[in-house]
Amino acid sequence: MKKRILLGVLMLALMVGVPAAVAAQSKNTTWDLTEKLTFTDLGFNFNYPAGWDYKATPSSGVFFAENKSDLDAVTDGDNKTLADGSTIQMIGTKVSQLASALGTDDPTLEQIADFVVESRGITEKEDRIDVPVMTRRTLAVFGADRAKQGWILTIWRQGDFVIGAFMTSPSYDEVVQLAGSWGALLTSIKPNDALALSKNTMPLAKVGAEFNYPQGWYPNPKNANLVYELKSDLQDSASEGMLLAGVEQTLADMQLKKNATIDDVVASNIESLALVGTVRREEFILFGQPAVTIRGTNGSGQFALLTQVILKGIVVQIGAISPDEAAIDTFEPTFIAMLQSLQATKTK
Repeated sequence: MKKRILLGVLMLALMVGVPAAVAAQSKNTTWDLTEKLTFTDLGFNFNYPAGWDYKATPSSGVFFAENKSDLDAVTDGDNKTLADGSTIQMIGTKVSQLASALGTDDPTLEQIADFVVESRGITEKEDRIDVPVMTRRTLAVFGADRAKQGWILTIWRQGDFVIGAFMTSPSYDEVVQLAGSWGALLTSIKPNDALALSKNTMPLAKVGAEFNYPQGWYPNPKNANLVYELKSDLQDSASEGMLLAGVEQTLADMQLKKNATIDDVVASNIESLALVGTVRREEFILFGQPAVTIRGTNGSGQFALLTQVILKGIVVQIGAISPDEAAIDTFEPTFIAMLQSLQATKTK
């Protein structure tokens, strides 16, 4: 069953100190993730456990619970009212709304996580870990609050938003038992409005990987690492539509040192592409390695969306170029879906 909800009217705020409650039987550590909910403003959808109910609140996002009693407990506005079972909360807020609380207009994930942990009174039990959600880098925090509830908080930045996906259980042991199902729920998160991807792939031969590109687009028969949105562009070498490219270079090719970091790669690409104005930068994770996606206007007045990662000493770059910024906006969910399709090359 598909459900759709608009979060723009909810005034979502991570600083709200309502316990992130809900979901699942404490003794059942495997969720049947067959229900789907779409978050329109946040641009993604995900699967949640079958039979669970949810409720959107005016200021604390959307809560999910196994039964009405637990759902009522975590949405009644009383922080002292706790659910008997596990609960889930999905919440998002504009980065700008957190600026005054965090003391910066451009907070890191670590700073955001520190703020949420402190505001919710959580004592961390494990080291924080990086987890990819839609290939974006998230921070996962494990801990317990003053009421002895167990927590898993997954926090990431997505464009202008900070997103929090929180799970609580009556005890820390129970929340740990559900960690596998929590991971499956996070894995189910997909971007809205992505184009269908072709079964055909663009190869990244040097690192032994490949990814799918949109169905109906046109690969260059002379260069498998170039794909055109429009057949006319392929025939005429024009650029009226979108162009996709996959590039693999050594650090030496980029005139970088052997110990260069992903930040050095990003700086080099910003310079080589002559990106002007404000360049948006987001953290990702590809094949377990830190990646960065940048977006901006290049020296030719085109709009570029470029993800870069260092794999096996090779700089892999997956990019989309368009003469139209609005087209890049529309294409970005498909670009994320392409990154999600990235996999090791299949042996034949």
